[in-house]
Amino acid sequence: MTEYKDNIDHRNCQEESEIDLMEIVAKLWKGRMFILKCCAVGVVLGLIVAFSIPKRYCASAVLAPETDQRMGGSGMSSLASMMGVSLDNSVDAINAGMFPEVVHSVPFIFGLFDLEVSTIDGELSTTLLDYMLEHQRRAWWSYVLGFPGKAAGWFFSLFSEEAPEGDGVLRMENLPERERGVVKYFSEGISVNVDKKTGKTSLSLEMQDPLVAATVMEAVVSSLKDYMCSYRTSKARQDVENLSVICSERKADYYRAQQAWAAYADANKSVVLQSAQAERERLQQEMSLAYQVYSQVATQLEAARLKEQQAKPVFAVIEPVTVPLRKSAPGRAKILAGFVFLLGCAGAAWELFGRSAWDSLRGRAS
Repeated sequence: MTEYKDNIDHRNCQEESEIDLMEIVAKLWKGRMFILKCCAVGVVLGLIVAFSIPKRYCASAVLAPETDQRMGGSGMSSLASMMGVSLDNSVDAINAGMFPEVVHSVPFIFGLFDLEVSTIDGELSTTLLDYMLEHQRRAWWSYVLGFPGKAAGWFFSLFSEEAPEGDGVLRMENLPERERGVVKYFSEGISVNVDKKTGKTSLSLEMQDPLVAATVMEAVVSSLKDYMCSYRTSKARQDVENLSVICSERKADYYRAQQAWAAYADANKSVVLQSAQAERERLQQEMSLAYQVYSQVATQLEAARLKEQQAKPVFAVIEPVTVPLRKSAPGRAKILAGFVFLLGCAGAAWELFGRSAWDSLRGRAS
């Protein structure tokens, strides 16, 4: 008996579901014209938004930095070993895994401000900072949304004291608000992905002009190489500079000792006194000692120069920077489909729930 009741209840639930589904389909069919109108409005709005957003082009590059400093340095190592000097290097504090932090840092981006860029149509040639501040296209609604803030700023500026004029020099530690916005744009816009296993580094950047995007990406790659080269060779370069000074001093000491010995030997050529011979031997020993010190320092200087050359990182450019031919954004078809879908869903929701709720509210009000 219980099983029979369960079957009846299950059949009733199925019938109610079918009735509800048919009712929903009937409501949607009845309001199909309104839903189609909503979709048409979505098409119009989607086209307006899609064509209002400026085009962006993506430039990219792929690098494979050398992580083992001993690779390709066996010749230098053996030559330095003959000199009695080891070229063993310690682990770097900055490696490929730190590339994103380096590229997104304020000093790195600030170094790109004076980069000369030109648009692909040849109508504009200026610095990167001027291009970003004065020649960027924006969607029309950004001007509308930003107008109240600009108006309020202009109004309050009438009652505030004028800020003292600077010397016109742009300083990294005290950037104005607009320049900070440029730094933020590149900090967020330059994508750096590092494969932790292989060290392969992929860089990409989207900008409104394809030639500008490629130029900036080339500068980013070049600056990253220079930064790592400067960092890797900083200690070795300092050693070379210090040893160069010491070597020059020891060379001068050797030349003075040599001149002193030669002058005394010429002046006392025919003298047979033991005191004269002793003085000559003393000067000769000082000259020999000065030469030995000078020779050792010169050997250390050459070894330091070899170490500086070995410390320079090598980057294999797997995918060089090229000028993009097709835009990467906006996806106008996706924007159009999104607006049509949203407006169509809104129209369907109105026909299913909103219209009946509105009619009931009107009935209560009347």
